[in-house]
Amino acid sequence: MNRTEFMSQLEQLLRNITPAEREEALQYYNDYFDDAGAENEQEVIEALGNPARVAENIKRDLPGNTGENMPRRAQPSDRAVVEYGKTGTEERYFEQDTAPNTEKEREAGQNQVYSTPAPAKKGMPGWAIVLITIALIFASPVLLGLVIGLLGVLFGVLVTWFALIFAVVMVMLSMFIVLIVLCAVGVQCLVVDPLVGIALIGGGLICGGIGILFLMLAVAMAGIVTPAVFRGIWRLFRGKKKEATV
Repeated sequence: MNRTEFMSQLEQLLRNITPAEREEALQYYNDYFDDAGAENEQEVIEALGNPARVAENIKRDLPGNTGENMPRRAQPSDRAVVEYGKTGTEERYFEQDTAPNTEKEREAGQNQVYSTPAPAKKGMPGWAIVLITIALIFASPVLLGLVIGLLGVLFGVLVTWFALIFAVVMVMLSMFIVLIVLCAVGVQCLVVDPLVGIALIGGGLICGGIGILFLMLAVAMAGIVTPAVFRGIWRLFRGKKKEATV
């Protein structure tokens, strides 16, 4: 059922009252639909309930009703209008007074409005907060020790890794120095003893080749492996942060 069908049924059910009273009642409920907005149309219809019940309440409020048809205080299940504001949803019940209204109020069709505040959220019990606080106090030394130990292990691994890179770089530099020295001495020995000079130059070239290998290893460790490890750690913590946020 949509708004048009609801109002059409309500109009048919109110056909036995005067046109002025019918128009006033229809305008009364049209205003509620307008205030709630088109996006909340179904919620308002569900809150109002059966159009027959709404029509019965309207007829009961009309002037001249006495005896069994005197206005009574409506129960929350009779009818309700959900009002949607900026700060959330407020459930409001529109009820009639048990005592007869004044003639002006009855002619204007005014009803008292009772707002039912949303139930307060229950927090954690006090005894649970006390137990958690005591547990944290006693567990804090253990937790602190675990954190310090983990940080120490991480720091030791980082120091060892960078020390290994430094050692590779020093071996590379040593090989290049040996290359230069052996080649220089070998060139000088070519005049006196060509075989010794050639052997020294060959040994220097071998050391130079080893130095190149260590250079490639140092570049791989410092320029490829280390950034990849840090990126992996960053992504790990970033992923955990996203999961915690969700």
